[in-house]
Amino acid sequence: MRRILLASMAVTLTALASGIVACPNVGVSAARAAERASKAAFCGANDSIDRASESVNSDAGFLAVLKAHTHDLAILKKNAPPGALGQLVQEVVNGAEAAVSSNNANDLNNIPNGAAIDTYCGVDGNGHPLPAYFGTGKATAFCSTFLPIYQAVGNAPNAAGVLAVLTAHQSQVSQLASELPTLPKSIKAKATATVDKAQAAIKANNAAVIKGNGSGSAMYVALYCGQNQ
Repeated sequence: MRRILLASMAVTLTALASGIVACPNVGVSAARAAERASKAAFCGANDSIDRASESVNSDAGFLAVLKAHTHDLAILKKNAPPGALGQLVQEVVNGAEAAVSSNNANDLNNIPNGAAIDTYCGVDGNGHPLPAYFGTGKATAFCSTFLPIYQAVGNAPNAAGVLAVLTAHQSQVSQLASELPTLPKSIKAKATATVDKAQAAIKANNAAVIKGNGSGSAMYVALYCGQNQ
């Protein structure tokens, strides 16, 4: 989901239990078919909520989406994968259902980040397929510099906080600029727009400069670095 399943899921399904593996091939095929059907239902519900909330920019708006998708919440819970990811799904859905029940958008702030959920379904937080370059830059020096700044900006409470983050990381932003030529063509333009906007904001001493292409491109750079939103 975009806001709570906001972002979404990175774990694969666990291997079949040893008892199932020992069964005849037809049994294994049936089990795998059921597993695929379960994941398809799960991801269909997740993607439905993602797409419905793509233009939402407030907790109140997202709560309204959840109210209209209580059936999808039930599907998510029923078809949650096993292990740690399944536990996260249960926590996220329980929190979403509690917010719907209380009709209090503030309750959404208590829900854990569900970014691993979308990754599990192969989509971003808007329900769009993850790009082919997703995670390909994860081990690069560029991403090790970029992600801490990106996360700090995302956690900033207001425009002044964003500017403070950028100013405090001015040397790192300059380092990112120097590494732009090393990036693959698939992400270079978006990374350039992101870094250029950050440098412009620092120079102008005005965080409003990063609105538009800079802020939008940053999300795609994060995907290149392996962080789904």
